[in-house]
Amino acid sequence: MDTIVTSCRDSPENAYWNSATNTPDQSVIFARLALSQLFYVVTGAIASVFNMVCIVVFVTRKELRIKYLLFAVLAFANLINTLFLFLAGTVRRQMIFTNQYNQMRSTFECLLQPGPHLQLLGGQLPAVILLVIDVERFIAVYR
Repeated sequence: MDTIVTSCRDSPENAYWNSATNTPDQSVIFARLALSQLFYVVTGAIASVFNMVCIVVFVTRKELRIKYLLFAVLAFANLINTLFLFLAGTVRRQMIFTNQYNQMRSTFECLLQPGPHLQLLGGQLPAVILLVIDVERFIAVYR
């Protein structure tokens, strides 16, 4: 009798979920990748701190808040992007060290993690804000 496979996890032939064919200690195999993900974590943390400082400076000073509102929004958009870097590096390192990095996931399993949402918003929002700033400057110059 044939077994009905309902997901990739139910298939015994799937090498990603079969411990006999997948090396048990991925942290050794992906050591260089784990190091690069550590770079993501450190870069994301440092850049997030600097973006928070910029946001606090723009928000607490009234003249800066009025004159440079779009720069404060740009700092917030970059904060979302740097939080993604930090979170992506942390989650990927955790997946490497818990032997889950090479496992296949469905689209919905990936969407349950916060990373893709932050990446989408943090990747597009700064570009949109810069476009608005450029349009504002263009109108100010040719007005």
